[in-house]
Amino acid sequence: MPFSYLNEIDWMFDAIRRKTAQGPYEAVNYHRFADDIVITVSGHHTKRGWAERALLRLREQLGPLGVELNTEKTTVVDTPHGDAFGFLGFDLRRVRKRKGTGYFILTTPKKKARQSTKAKIRDIIRHGGSTPAVKLVAKLNAAVAGWVNYFWVGNASRAFGEVRDHLEMKVRTLLTRRKRRKKSSVGWRRWSNEYLYGVLGLYWDWKTRPLSGVGEFA
Repeated sequence: MPFSYLNEIDWMFDAIRRKTAQGPYEAVNYHRFADDIVITVSGHHTKRGWAERALLRLREQLGPLGVELNTEKTTVVDTPHGDAFGFLGFDLRRVRKRKGTGYFILTTPKKKARQSTKAKIRDIIRHGGSTPAVKLVAKLNAAVAGWVNYFWVGNASRAFGEVRDHLEMKVRTLLTRRKRRKKSSVGWRRWSNEYLYGVLGLYWDWKTRPLSGVGEFA
């Protein structure tokens, strides 16, 4: 189903964004992908109650379209007081900078997203049968690369490390199991990184690429 019927809501909130902007600072902003919507409102004390008003305006605009908000997924969160919210597979929360003053928006892959890609790794290996290790690793690489390419714009280093360790462990376990079938006693820790990455070509590009200046504020 096309989502063009939401264009008028996009235009309305864009007008509100421009009208309430104060120099380079935007008191209200609006983000939509398909039917997933996030409205951000300044936490300044002069904007108290604006979040609730924005939600009310959204409901009023959706009504004539015959569309209702999902009550289980719709909520007002207070990020200055530690609340987090999810959007398009990411968890977003306001945290203090380690150096200097001010805060930034920490953007990390949701736990469900990490579990999903680990489950995909397990499924590929489970159904690998007698597929040669190099070809099986190529399938794993394709699955993992897509996940990394989606989440690399955030603060995903810890999540990447978690999934990378899981991938390495599963591949080492597979290789050990195959060796034992051939009556060769090799512990899974004996498979070096040089073998996994240099010989089998296991995916290695676990780098984040934060978007410069995005999510930072004083």
